[in-house]
Amino acid sequence: MKILICFGTRPEYIKVKSLIDNIPNIKTCFTGQHKDLLKNIDVDFLLSMEKELSENRLNNIFANIFSYVNIFKDIDYVLVQGDTSTACAIALSAFNNGKKIIHLEAGLRSGNLKDPYPEEMNRQVIGRLADIHLCPTEFNKQNLIKENVSGKIHVVGNTGLDNISKKGCKYNNQVLITMHRRDNHHNMDKWFQEIEKLANKYSDLEFMIPLHPNPKVQKHKHIFQKVKVVVPMCHHELIEFVKKCKFVISDSGGLQEECSYLNKKIIVCRKTTERPESIGIHSFMCGEPELLENLVKKINSNYKVTGECPYGNGESWKKIITDLNNNSIELRKDIKNEIEMKNMKNELIEYASSLNSKTFQNKVKDIDYENKSNF
Repeated sequence: MKILICFGTRPEYIKVKSLIDNIPNIKTCFTGQHKDLLKNIDVDFLLSMEKELSENRLNNIFANIFSYVNIFKDIDYVLVQGDTSTACAIALSAFNNGKKIIHLEAGLRSGNLKDPYPEEMNRQVIGRLADIHLCPTEFNKQNLIKENVSGKIHVVGNTGLDNISKKGCKYNNQVLITMHRRDNHHNMDKWFQEIEKLANKYSDLEFMIPLHPNPKVQKHKHIFQKVKVVVPMCHHELIEFVKKCKFVISDSGGLQEECSYLNKKIIVCRKTTERPESIGIHSFMCGEPELLENLVKKINSNYKVTGECPYGNGESWKKIITDLNNNSIELRKDIKNEIEMKNMKNELIEYASSLNSKTFQNKVKDIDYENKSNF
């Protein structure tokens, strides 16, 4: 069985990377939706968005992708991630070409087609087309069951966490800000003014924003005087900053998951979210700029988190490969043994802890569990 893994934006690439790295016999396709944020990507198919086939940018993405049909040759399954226009267009094109569809990060819903726009429509359309739904949480699975979608549903966690290490987490005096969503373009200046006001009020904190390249965001750059403005970071740099900051202010969906995994609180600058699992623990909703001041006051005085991350354990790719193998998609035969060895290690460590023997515990941890000759 051959899978084509498609992506068009940096968030998509981040969330398919662990699958690309660990699934053999795949092909990859980059549509070029975010060509400026993803450079030097090694893929089998590099598409172009250069043809002005429509005056509407969203229509143009669909039209350009629909013009490529050779990418599906000798492909059995097409995997798309999330809710971008790339994901929806590829899924529709795959469906029209008789290919089966795997939807990674399935089942997220806000319930409002206009918020987020057009992502909510994209994810609902893909949900109707998909043959296999890979959901981050049980809540997402229940959304799909309520919609009576066809196809098999699996809860696998979020692959965006697969590339993150928790090492080095601490709290300093920095506040990370990211703002870019289309939903906030109409009042981005008000969000920026409120954040600048807070930066002046809390002189003991350093507010920092990697400014998104979108012109509708960039045109308000002048508002920031106290807030430190930096160029967009690569994902690794951003995560390292999250690990060390005090808290985050953002309208990003992915950062809600990453902050939860790294035990950082995040103020979500949106009216709705399709990730309600961590609300009140890691995520705190802020629908209007004027509500930001009270939330910052509250979180600044109580910024530490001890709650468990609901979005996965950083090893979603293993669960996905196991579930796909169980769906008769032969991927990696060794993954089952690897998981069994890890489970055995955890059970032995737990048993050693119950005996309260430090020597035994250390010996258990030092065993090479991948070498079956040890058993």
